[in-house]
Amino acid sequence: MIKFLGGFGTRHFSGSLKPLREEIVKSNLSILFELYVGRMLLLTILAFIITFSFIFVMFAFIGAPFLFGLVGALITAFATSFIVLTIYHSYPFHLLTSKKNSIEGNLPFAINHMAAISASGVPPFITFKLLTNIPEYGEVANEAKRIVRNVEAFGMDVVSAMRNVADRTPSAEFRQTIYGIISTIETGGDLKKFLENSAKEALFNYRLKREKYMQTLSTYADFYTAVLIAAPLFFVSVLSVMSLVGGSVFGLSIPNAMRIGVYAMIPLMNIMFILFIHYTQPTI
Repeated sequence: MIKFLGGFGTRHFSGSLKPLREEIVKSNLSILFELYVGRMLLLTILAFIITFSFIFVMFAFIGAPFLFGLVGALITAFATSFIVLTIYHSYPFHLLTSKKNSIEGNLPFAINHMAAISASGVPPFITFKLLTNIPEYGEVANEAKRIVRNVEAFGMDVVSAMRNVADRTPSAEFRQTIYGIISTIETGGDLKKFLENSAKEALFNYRLKREKYMQTLSTYADFYTAVLIAAPLFFVSVLSVMSLVGGSVFGLSIPNAMRIGVYAMIPLMNIMFILFIHYTQPTI
């Protein structure tokens, strides 16, 4: 079934699924593109059938009208299957984004380490092999492992192995660094000097991005103080005064409005602000 759906999807939706094929290759998922598409379509169909059956039976059990139950089950099933399809389709992109963030976050320190290693005169292959033993470099170490694997397992020369990894990496900065190393090797340049200059540039960009983020974070702090500290205090104070004279807010009694604001709205806004800070922080 998976094979049939995969063939059907790749034949009839090859144009729209082309970006997905590239994402699967670059994210190094250990699965064929056709099988991934087949699983995606199968899970989407199963999500529709299971959701429709469950919602329709639930409406029938509570005695809802047939047409109401049918429409409600169809809408819910379509929404659920769309969510499943979206999650499965975006999963390789999520892996690529996570991998890119890890590479660019650790690249300045990895290049600096490579420059120190190359100063001893070791060949580039040994430099990458030494990087594989440092898990703190995250995906940079994994990319180095792929270069070593291409040489030791697939019999490629070092330049071809580096070019193969550079073509598949999601990080433009890492790709530029690898191609710079390749160009230096092929032209007989000074690899040590190239890595030292690259390390200085990468560390400079690292400090520059951190400084910009600190300035942005200061703006966020002012926003937090005004919206999530001063405004709630004003809100509680006004409602406290209104509770003395009576009345309602949007049809709610003053005590209920205060409970919703204090126990629901304020915590929710703080959680949203924390998530915003987390997902907008720089990768390095």
